[in-house]
Amino acid sequence: MTYDRLQAKIIPGKHCSFCGNDSVPLIKTKCCDQWICCDTSFASIKGGDYCQYHHEHEGLCHFHYNNSHSGIWQECKECRDLVGEDNFNAAFHDPNNVPRY
Repeated sequence: MTYDRLQAKIIPGKHCSFCGNDSVPLIKTKCCDQWICCDTSFASIKGGDYCQYHHEHEGLCHFHYNNSHSGIWQECKECRDLVGEDNFNAAFHDPNNVPRY
């Protein structure tokens, strides 16, 4: 298991928890401990459009983790106050926050 996208590889029997793809390099997310597909290029635009980039740049889950808030993001008053009620509620349905597979 790795958190480093440059060391990511395809793992037989595992798939991305967010898109379901099982034929791409995977890493574990630090924020929610899920398998997630990632770009293994040294440099790329928008992370090669893999789930890891979107989770880390657009997801409330990673925002919560990065700001060292306690507990889970779904119950975080700090996150709710920072992003606003509407955005916080929308996050529950955002595929960048919620593993679907």
